[in-house]
Amino acid sequence: MATTKCPYCWTTHRRADLQMSCGERCAGQATRFRERDLKKGRCPHGNQPQGRRVCPDCGRDLLREYVDSGGRNIAVIGSSDSGKSTWVGVLVHEFQRGEVSARFTGMSLDLLGEASRVRYTRDFAKPLFEDGRPVQQTPSALRSTPEPLMFSLRFQQQRRIGPTRIAPVVTVFYDTAGEDVARAQAMDQLVSYLDAAEGIILLLDPLQMPEVRNLVGATSKTGFTEQLHVVNRLGELLRERSRGAAGTRLRTPLAIALTKVDLLRDMFGAESPLRQPSRHDGVYDEHDGRDVHEEVRGWLDRYYDPAFDRTVANTFRTYRYFGMSALGAAPVSGTRLSPTGVHPYRLEDPMLWLLARFGAIKTKGK
Repeated sequence: MATTKCPYCWTTHRRADLQMSCGERCAGQATRFRERDLKKGRCPHGNQPQGRRVCPDCGRDLLREYVDSGGRNIAVIGSSDSGKSTWVGVLVHEFQRGEVSARFTGMSLDLLGEASRVRYTRDFAKPLFEDGRPVQQTPSALRSTPEPLMFSLRFQQQRRIGPTRIAPVVTVFYDTAGEDVARAQAMDQLVSYLDAAEGIILLLDPLQMPEVRNLVGATSKTGFTEQLHVVNRLGELLRERSRGAAGTRLRTPLAIALTKVDLLRDMFGAESPLRQPSRHDGVYDEHDGRDVHEEVRGWLDRYYDPAFDRTVANTFRTYRYFGMSALGAAPVSGTRLSPTGVHPYRLEDPMLWLLARFGAIKTKGK
């Protein structure tokens, strides 16, 4: 039975239960109704209906491409200053016109809907690539509902017979405030948000780890978030919707990305996979992914806490570690990026891993 998960209120509906709306000619009589209630393609008032489907719960329009492709919802979570919004903003740019688009021939990314296009330009592209300043922090879910950023990734699939097939994968990103990760008051919003996700990307901020702060000489501040507590909190929230009983591991794939690796370069040897170019060239390279996974796991054991990996392994059935830098260099200040500009490093790896798991791109080296 085909179902659709609303990207605005996160409720799931059968495709047959999605609603349609009357057109402009119905004026004050306008109403909503199910598609199967159409009579000869007309609304209950005998007029041409609007083409878009509507969520029965929140009444928001659902884009046709999202409904038809069975859009994938991806949640991005992490403590404050982990760089969630920055990662999303640079990722879209890289998939549209950066190095990633060059390595995946025939791939294109299109933002879907006016709301996503306006939001991306205003909140991500302009500050990062025009003004040279960091993006603003995401507001708490206690003050506003997270608004999705929707885009369609299209891949060319060659066939032996017939024309090349274009396979769209509609992806929905949500970015939640770091302060919500540790607040019980925001639980209702976060539970719905995470329950809707078919993949979760957890960003780890190394500067929240005491030993790392000392080694890189980071400026001291108050209010650090224990990264192990973020994983514990994430498991608690997912179990609120019975994604797994207390004695079973959660099924949601979890990508754990260590951010700001440009600051950690001296902690990795010359032969480290985190000092080598990515090998994901048109496919997801499983050997490269595994090498990075083991490198980051060992780093966390040495510089953070061996309990972190044990907790993750006992909480999630499927997970993988990554190391990346969204900007390539630390900002000069809270209002200015590095004068060298934005030069991401392995920023795309967590997304490529999820796309491979979704079957959108091929994997080699299994």
